Amino acid sequence: MTGAIGVVGGVGPLAAAHFYQRLLQLSGADRDEEYPAVILVAERVPSRIAHLSGTGPSPLPVLMKVARRLVAAGAESIVIPSATTHAYRGEIAAAGGVPVFNLLEETGRRLGERKYRNPLVLATESTVGLGLFEPYLKNGIRARYPSVSEQHEVNGFIEAVKRGADPEAGRRKLALWINEKAPHYGADSVVLGCTELPLINPGGSLRLPTVDTTDVLAEAVLRRTAAPQGDEAASTSLPILVRKSF
Repeated sequence: MTGAIGVVGGVGPLAAAHFYQRLLQLSGADRDEEYPAVILVAERVPSRIAHLSGTGPSPLPVLMKVARRLVAAGAESIVIPSATTHAYRGEIAAAGGVPVFNLLEETGRRLGERKYRNPLVLATESTVGLGLFEPYLKNGIRARYPSVSEQHEVNGFIEAVKRGADPEAGRRKLALWINEKAPHYGADSVVLGCTELPLINPGGSLRLPTVDTTDVLAEAVLRRTAAPQGDEAASTSLPILVRKSF
């Protein structure tokens, strides 16, 4: 697959911009013409968290509009740089009529490849509450999730990124939080499962290995787009259109 990659922006906006940046940085390109072709459409998308909790309007009309715009502009596949928005992945795929990458599945695969069995998953309350990662955790992987009170603290980190707070301060605070809390959950790794959190990824400041879902998704896209047609060994998960309900 060598066509343009369509990126659903606005979910949230900074997370989508960061995904595009990481896609370029991880591509290995040296010249302008070597970078992947990307179409990014960022609309004002209603809160998925509010909708999934029954307190806000559906984001589906906007998300489906974005999918159609991406395909009309030439996208041959779609990427959603948001774990929570994967609750609507089936509808987005149906609206666009092209394959949609699966961040959740790619994250599960990465955990399996690295033999992490007890990851502490940091994500939005909707992603956690709906168990969006759970169908993709195989071979004995058992996710740990923050307690209710500590989930509120994770929400605070996510919201700070969304409002453009100082990322360096966010990194320091997140590192301290993870290093203090993760051992109590018996975690062997930490999944930055909301794509706002990779913007404040503490990296080497952590005592546990980290799975950065933005990088996992970007690497999956690059593997697929670099694979020659029919090269199964180089391909990654890009499922045929299947409508899923969460």
